[in-house]
Amino acid sequence: MNSITLGGVRDVDLGFRVLEESQEPLMPSTRDKGMNIDGRHGTYDFGAELEPRLFSFQCAFIPNGTNYDNLSAEELQRCVRRLAQHLTDSYGRPRNMLLHRFSEPDKHYVVRYSGNSPLDRIAYSTLGFFTLPLVAFDPFAYGNQEQIYEDIMRTSPYKTDIESLGNVRTPLVIVLTNEGANTITRFKITNEYKLE
Repeated sequence: MNSITLGGVRDVDLGFRVLEESQEPLMPSTRDKGMNIDGRHGTYDFGAELEPRLFSFQCAFIPNGTNYDNLSAEELQRCVRRLAQHLTDSYGRPRNMLLHRFSEPDKHYVVRYSGNSPLDRIAYSTLGFFTLPLVAFDPFAYGNQEQIYEDIMRTSPYKTDIESLGNVRTPLVIVLTNEGANTITRFKITNEYKLE
């Protein structure tokens, strides 16, 4: 089963189903930075950044999200309107929402509708097939969990090492609670990140 949740609502609850043959990008495209220098072979490489991550889900409108029985023309149009309303805000502009995929329920992307999505109606039926184009301008997946470390400082100076299990640098939040009689007068963070 290849299912998604958009803005907290499952695809089947919006009246459509993501089909198994949908393609998802392995990695976003890169934005390479380089310079050609006279008298030097090749290009001087200044590194690269990632472009937005593009999703293109192959979908079909399905009555009650359960089977591929034909929809009446009115039911199909209601499904189209319901999805369009979910993808836009009160001004009719595409809105940002969280995308969760069945294959990684503990990760999410912030996406919005981008591009166009023609509806293919099959002759002699009212099945509606379409491609749902979404873009994550921040191309990274984020977890739904945070890591909490607790430690007791009994000496001065005091040193502790905290290691993030992720591969993306994230802001650190430090909360100090003084439960002793002495006042904390100085607090300093050194070597916040290890050199790569």
